Amino acid sequence: MGFPYTDPQQAKQFVLEFANRLKDVKEIYEGWSALKMLVGIHIKQPDIDFWVDARGDRMQICETHPGGEEDASLTLTADLFHKLYTGQENALLAFTKRQIHPKGRVSGIIQLTRTMPHAVQAYKQFLSERGL
Repeated sequence: MGFPYTDPQQAKQFVLEFANRLKDVKEIYEGWSALKMLVGIHIKQPDIDFWVDARGDRMQICETHPGGEEDASLTLTADLFHKLYTGQENALLAFTKRQIHPKGRVSGIIQLTRTMPHAVQAYKQFLSERGL
């Protein structure tokens, strides 16, 4: 099974809800917060953009650009997003195979791949709750 939605609105709602849920995972929240950066996440097919804003005291997931220049960005397909978060694809390998297109200061983000097991667990639970 690939990414569960083809409708752009449903897909965006799904991804944003999941991204916001990751804020409740201590290891992920602390890792992203420590970056002190604005990171754009750009998903293709369907197109979904959101931002992780960790410039302030608390990390936030933003549906619209919060202003300021992106310190880093990641671009990937929705199917790769799904494969990463179901554990079918390795994030570091996806970077090396150029399936994830990084831009800007991404060294810290790459270090966050150590939190992927927590994210995979959260995503699988999220899918299960939705009957997917």
